[in-house]
Amino acid sequence: MLKRVQSVYYTVADMDRAAAFYDKVFGMKLKFRDGDKWTQLDGGNVSFALSSAEESASAEGGAVVAFEVDDMAAYEARLAEAGATILQRRDMGAHGKVVAFRDTEGNIVQIFAKS
Repeated sequence: MLKRVQSVYYTVADMDRAAAFYDKVFGMKLKFRDGDKWTQLDGGNVSFALSSAEESASAEGGAVVAFEVDDMAAYEARLAEAGATILQRRDMGAHGKVVAFRDTEGNIVQIFAKS
């Protein structure tokens, strides 16, 4: 039986730049850092981390994380300021809105806001 989701992580090439991006856009504070190998950030009730290629199960990445936010417009402004590339905006009516983007390391990420 699954106990819990332990963490979700992306493989990154530049640990400092990636950690700064997630702090700047989402205010994710550092929980743990092992040099340029691993950075654990406060993702609320899910552990969110950044991994070097040598620490990663897959140097090619593959994870997509969806972060729930309250104010979509405010986060879109933060994304633009932080250098994210917006890929898609989707309005799902009564369910909410989703914006997909690439972070500074090229990973695909989503933000979601309930209607």
